[in-house]
Amino acid sequence: MVREIWQSLRGLLGEERSSPELQEPEGSASSLPPLEDQDYELLFTQIVEGLRLGWDRDRVQDFLGALSWRGDLHLWADWLRRFGDRLQTQENPNPEWGVRLVQLGRLGCGEFSQVALNIGTGLMQRQMPAPTAPPAAPTPPQDAQGWFGEGNVKLNAGDWTGAIAAYREAVKLKPDYLEGWSNLGAVLFYSQQYAEALEVFDRALALQSENASLWFNRGFTLSLLNRPAEAIDAYEKALQLQPDLVVAWQNRGVDLMHLEQHQEAVRCFEQAIQLKPDFGEAWNSRGNALFKLTRYEDAVTSYDRSIELQSDRAEAWFNRGLALAANSQTSEAIASFDRVISLQPNNFEAWVNRGLTLMSSQRFLEAIASFDRAIEINPSDPHAIAYRQQAQDLLEQTAS
Repeated sequence: MVREIWQSLRGLLGEERSSPELQEPEGSASSLPPLEDQDYELLFTQIVEGLRLGWDRDRVQDFLGALSWRGDLHLWADWLRRFGDRLQTQENPNPEWGVRLVQLGRLGCGEFSQVALNIGTGLMQRQMPAPTAPPAAPTPPQDAQGWFGEGNVKLNAGDWTGAIAAYREAVKLKPDYLEGWSNLGAVLFYSQQYAEALEVFDRALALQSENASLWFNRGFTLSLLNRPAEAIDAYEKALQLQPDLVVAWQNRGVDLMHLEQHQEAVRCFEQAIQLKPDFGEAWNSRGNALFKLTRYEDAVTSYDRSIELQSDRAEAWFNRGLALAANSQTSEAIASFDRVISLQPNNFEAWVNRGLTLMSSQRFLEAIASFDRAIEINPSDPHAIAYRQQAQDLLEQTAS
């Protein structure tokens, strides 16, 4: 969502155009400073976005390789453990984090992938209903309950293939076994077999149609299958059964934004906020929807509330800057981008948008300095190079 808004702002403030071939930067790799945690987090969001767009193992490794020694998998694994500890303490972490971490975990990028898999599995187990039956006996199961218990043991051990097989045996022996269908759907979801998971959740709903958790799981699966309209219907059913299901309001709002139904999305985020006033992510999402409606002042107010709840929430500061810039409040926008940069000195997007905002204010020398910093961070980005050239051209025109 942040990237979409950023791209919108770039379109408002500057024309994109082709750029010349990039020269190799001077200086040796050994002169690069080590990454700080906020730098890792910023770069990791780019990896997550890439995974959403279909990056494979080679693409992830190319991304890390471009960072020279700072792309070392052991360093990234150490940081990801710290980041994972933070995610685990959040009451309502973004559901997509678990999905993308599991996706990264299956790419085989050494220790980095293994840590991602462990964290992602834990997050997704929090999202889906936990197994409820006792572990299976050491002897081979003889009935549906035994196979269900065996599936729980396999799931807790991280053996998803074994868990799927066991749960299938359980529902084969007892076709009306609701818990078996529910857990089978969950583990299929964990392993990103979303089409199969959807079929299983439908079987479970045929047995118990008034189950809010199952409707939410169906909606979440449809969201990840990029079927937002159907996902919205499923979340709506979940909310009819459990109106205080905060994460369903949040996810429904996100899918409504995918369908450009921004006004209805605002209503969903506001419902989530009414239920959980300290839900910073919902305040930020509300701001994003208001931005899309060009209600920039209201968007800023929403971002301000998100920042009040967490003053170092760089994403909210960044989005606040975009809204202020779009509302021609350039000085305040620059101050917001400066705040992002104070939190994340290597935030490429903040430097670019700071430069664009300065350029719109005809502060061309300062804009060039911002673009130079952006290019230093990401030398291969053609847009930053083009924007710098545009600022240079405008500076020369004003001087002539």
